[in-house]
Amino acid sequence: MANPRVFISSTYYDLRHIRNDLQVFIKSLGYEPVMHDKGNVTYVQSESLEDSCYNELNSCDIVICIIGNKFGTQASKGDYSITMTELSRALSQRKKVFIYIVHDVYTENETYLRNKDKGFEPAHADDIRIHKFIEELRSTVRNRPILPFRDVSEIIENLRLQFAGLFQHLLSQEASITESKTFLDLQATADTIKSLIGEFASEKNEFFSKFEGTIYSPNPIITHIQNLLGGKLYNVIVASKQELCYYLMDMGFSVTDYGFPEEDTILAKRNKDNYTQELTISLDLFTPEGNIKEIRDRKVLEKSISFTNKIIPVDDNDLPF
Repeated sequence: MANPRVFISSTYYDLRHIRNDLQVFIKSLGYEPVMHDKGNVTYVQSESLEDSCYNELNSCDIVICIIGNKFGTQASKGDYSITMTELSRALSQRKKVFIYIVHDVYTENETYLRNKDKGFEPAHADDIRIHKFIEELRSTVRNRPILPFRDVSEIIENLRLQFAGLFQHLLSQEASITESKTFLDLQATADTIKSLIGEFASEKNEFFSKFEGTIYSPNPIITHIQNLLGGKLYNVIVASKQELCYYLMDMGFSVTDYGFPEEDTILAKRNKDNYTQELTISLDLFTPEGNIKEIRDRKVLEKSISFTNKIIPVDDNDLPF
């Protein structure tokens, strides 16, 4: 796991004791201090030492900038020092930046702001551009602390509180993300279960619809026809007009207008045991699609289904004497 990299930006000779103390503090947190005077900056022959510092800043997570009494080394571009340019780049890259100003310079800057148009000469800062830069920071920097300090212990104590606050904020965000993820996972699971239940119900209905009129759900119309025909009752798979016609034909009937009759009835006839049997079934017992309806009203069944059983007349010419 990579440790946070903390870039320390400041002039060197006047603030080297503060830089050393900050290095020890940052290491004690398990972070990696990045300081050009400690060999933490990668230098390449194709770039200047100044540009190497700027490039190293790009890979850092946190920037601590200390502004003291000294202007330091002039940057190769612009009117600011290298330290000021480092801070400007960190702000433009939206790094997490902490800015600390020596107390005397911080206080003197208030006087500078009130007298800058009157030929103000600083007593604590060695270059008026330090105050101009601080003025620019105060007018442009938002949501980042710009604090005065008298001793390095004040910087360390403030950083300790700031890092603890960042860590607590991170934990709160992680907890919120975890709770949201858990809720979303549960919601997704519930949606999946709901979808599966819907699919199961649909498949169940489709499955059992194929067995209408079977042993699982005897159709009253088929049962009524079987009662009329007599004999042993048994359940059959008959769910449509076409299947009913097939069933009657298997029973020995000749079915008239089989399939799509023009009349409003199905007429089935057969001869059995010297009897002529005729079965008439109204098309009102079927849906427009040809499926058998679920009708249990006995009066409707008796009105819609009729059965006759007549003796076949004997032809005298067929007698054996």
